[in-house]
Amino acid sequence: MITNPKITIHSKKTANSKNPFLILLTREGVGVSLILILMFLFLAVSAPNFLTVGNLSNLLVQSLFVMLVAFGTMFVLSTGGIDLSVGSVLGLAGGVTGWLMMNGLNMWIAILAGLFVGALIGAINGLIITKLGVSAFLVTFAMLYIARGVLYLLTKDEPIRNFVTPEFAFLAQGKVLGIPMPVLITLVIFLLLYFIFKSTSYGRLIIAAGSNTEAARLSGVSTDRIKISVYALSGLLAAVAGILLTSRLTSVQPSMGSEYELEAIAAAVIGGTSLFGGKASVVGVAIGALILGLVSNGLDLLSVNQFYRLIITGLIIITAVAIERYLAAKS
Repeated sequence: MITNPKITIHSKKTANSKNPFLILLTREGVGVSLILILMFLFLAVSAPNFLTVGNLSNLLVQSLFVMLVAFGTMFVLSTGGIDLSVGSVLGLAGGVTGWLMMNGLNMWIAILAGLFVGALIGAINGLIITKLGVSAFLVTFAMLYIARGVLYLLTKDEPIRNFVTPEFAFLAQGKVLGIPMPVLITLVIFLLLYFIFKSTSYGRLIIAAGSNTEAARLSGVSTDRIKISVYALSGLLAAVAGILLTSRLTSVQPSMGSEYELEAIAAAVIGGTSLFGGKASVVGVAIGALILGLVSNGLDLLSVNQFYRLIITGLIIITAVAIERYLAAKS
């Protein structure tokens, strides 16, 4: 049974209290926001057509799919876990939705089925990790292949097409008051997750479980339930991203969602989420996803080989982790 333990935090003077610059950087989203602004200014000056409405709108929408997956990854990382299956879950959820619609099922029922598949796979991951004591890396790595294999069987290694209705296409291609629907959907999810993470006991218990699992358990926290729930949430958010991506592409490719797990981890880490658990930022993750989008968009506009994106992303991750560990040590 989950209870809300009273956790006493004793304040004390630290090295940060004498360094205003470090205090500023450790505030939620500030440091990564500076990186985003500098990259934006660089591309505004150096990349042709970067500041056009069409390009900025496309950049924002493209970043949202990684952002949604990264939100779920953030919750998992906060507990000290990892989820490598989200890219395959994204593809499978979109594939299930498209396949059911192609076979005549009502759009909303198909969408609910896709969301259920995502949450179910996440919950299975969490159950195996907590109840059988298997490494999160191994479980989710195996699930990456299982979900991808199921998608290949579902699609018979051929794209699923000719199922999109105008109502379904509206989810990712429509606009309300000039604002793209994916932006509105992601904004609602962002606000909900921010509230959950910052203003509820559930959010505090996630951080407690990630900071010190044994101490949280001894305080009466059901750490197993917390971990199962965050894996289920991760799968659900990956499914949301998969359904929206399916709506945007109007088809399902057998490889859809590949590498999303790495980009989601990258966005979370760049945004200040600790790989060691106990620290995360919903705002930071959103900015981290936008930074990855800027990298990809900038390389396109500057006619640079996209293979450099992998190198640049890796360097950004290493830098972000190094800075996070440095600031943690100073704190």
